[in-house]
Amino acid sequence: MRRITAICSLLLCSAANAQQTYPNVEGETLLEDDRVIVQRFVLESGQWEGVHEHPEHQLVIVVNATDELTYRIGDSNRVFKRESDEELQRITSFWRPGPVFMSDDHESGNTGTRPLEWIAITFKSESIATDDPPEQFVEEVDESELK
Repeated sequence: MRRITAICSLLLCSAANAQQTYPNVEGETLLEDDRVIVQRFVLESGQWEGVHEHPEHQLVIVVNATDELTYRIGDSNRVFKRESDEELQRITSFWRPGPVFMSDDHESGNTGTRPLEWIAITFKSESIATDDPPEQFVEEVDESELK
């Protein structure tokens, strides 16, 4: 039983640090460091992502919206529509705590007429668990100057 628990823990930890991947959409990695992975994706009109997983701790920023998106998980479909120019021009964001597993049978399709573009920022679990600032923001101070 301990061995099974250890294997499951390792799988969950590795999923938390994994890049977002889709079978039918190629992403562009904009930044990866010890705290985050930032990726850009475009889903063309009529294109489906394919069944995929989501890692934990992910912020999604929709940069360019489509007028219709169909979200599927298991046997359930949900259609999201944006009809006004104002809605289509607005940048939106949402938090995806995750994870979503392959067994959830999840995918989304751009059933609208406009490309959908988004940025996925996946926070590595270690970065969420610490209050220490990233190394590039830590400045050494000469203590003699403080006196």
